Amino acid sequence: MNKTCFCMGVTLGINELKAVTSEMARYENMDYTGLSFSFLKRRLAYVFDKLRVRKLVTFSERLKEIDFRDDVKYYMAVKVTEMFRDPGFWRSVRHNLFPALGKEFNVWFPDTPSGEELFSFLVLLKENELIDSVKVICQHPSEKLCNEISEGVLEVKDPELNHSNYKRLEERDRFETYFKEENGILRFDKALLKNCHFRVGAPGVAEEEEMFDFIVFRNSGINYAYGRHEELFKNIVDHIHPGGFLAIGVKESIPGNLNDFLMVVDEKESIFRKAGIKNE
Repeated sequence: MNKTCFCMGVTLGINELKAVTSEMARYENMDYTGLSFSFLKRRLAYVFDKLRVRKLVTFSERLKEIDFRDDVKYYMAVKVTEMFRDPGFWRSVRHNLFPALGKEFNVWFPDTPSGEELFSFLVLLKENELIDSVKVICQHPSEKLCNEISEGVLEVKDPELNHSNYKRLEERDRFETYFKEENGILRFDKALLKNCHFRVGAPGVAEEEEMFDFIVFRNSGINYAYGRHEELFKNIVDHIHPGGFLAIGVKESIPGNLNDFLMVVDEKESIFRKAGIKNE
């Protein structure tokens, strides 16, 4: 099996990947050592192409630059390709979670690589009259990316698919009241972002005493190697209130060491509930 990747003159075998990620991990919010080698090869090839990196020594030198490091973190993000992806998931959130969570609760997106998931969730809050009472924290290592999402800006990848997914939620068609397309840019109604806080931080790393009622970590854990995958999910579950909820990707699974702490709410849509009762 070929374990070497060639990108713009840069050779990325396992030894090179270990060296590169070790160098990156010296800097804040740049520890990618827990990601699988297959993911790292693909993603770093993309990063090197976007930043026109041709030599590993050049990459190491440029990591000393703050702006370059943020560019690396920006391009390491795997952006979501569509809004309201998996419409059944959003229906389940509306029917199963919102009634259990009540009118006031807080939500954490531990890894927010683009605005699609967040904006979809905010639309759901708006249509269920929860937008004014729910607090949302969005997190990503790239300051540039956090700023971009906080401005409500999205690149239009497939506007017809986005609209179609929205209509499959069986709601009245209000899509155009939330989004406007201007010169290939999709702009979200920033008024719906008023209770969202964006912060720069490593994926899945919360503040020590922070607890959440609902954590949305869909399709991010799949890129991690086994050991880091377990550690990451343990940390995330530790920050869910008893009785709170966790959503992961439909193709992902909960590590076996956490099965005793989480109950299945919707197996098909990969939604779980932490055992216990809040404030008990």
